[in-house]
Amino acid sequence: MPDTRRAFLGKLAATTAFLTVSRFLPAQAAAAPAWVSGMALDISFSVAIQAGGRVKRPYVAVWIEDAQGNPVRTLTVWAQTTGRGPRWIPDLRRWYRENSELLDTVSSATRNPGTYAVAWDGKTDKGTLAPRGDYYVCIETAREHGPYSLVREKVTVGSSAFKRSLGADGDIEAASVNYAKA
Repeated sequence: MPDTRRAFLGKLAATTAFLTVSRFLPAQAAAAPAWVSGMALDISFSVAIQAGGRVKRPYVAVWIEDAQGNPVRTLTVWAQTTGRGPRWIPDLRRWYRENSELLDTVSSATRNPGTYAVAWDGKTDKGTLAPRGDYYVCIETAREHGPYSLVREKVTVGSSAFKRSLGADGDIEAASVNYAKA
């Protein structure tokens, strides 16, 4: 039995819509391979000792951003969350803007200046494994009555190990990463 005119026009409209959409939307990109099991990105950094009477312990945030600058994983935040301490937390400007809701779950006490290390096991804040690819390692410090510093460097996480020195900025005297077996 032949199609009616209405059925024919409906099929024609559906085909036209499909062809139009498929022409202008990019094809689904193949998903990037997952993080290599057993590998970790170790991040080491040194916070400077500041001379002066009113300079306090630094507030520090260390986190990972994707290639577009979106937060992937907050590794640690050192901030005083009691007393007058919370008023200085927004001074961790870049971290606070996107991640402030995580403060109660990731923060710990402030620490004296010195050299410290944290590790990223490839998991996101949601607990899933991140894909291999380009990421930004972010280390931010702020002090009550002291300087503000931010080191934000791009690294490419793949299947092979690497070591790399990151930049320095003010209160962050040195920073480096080491991607290797955990």
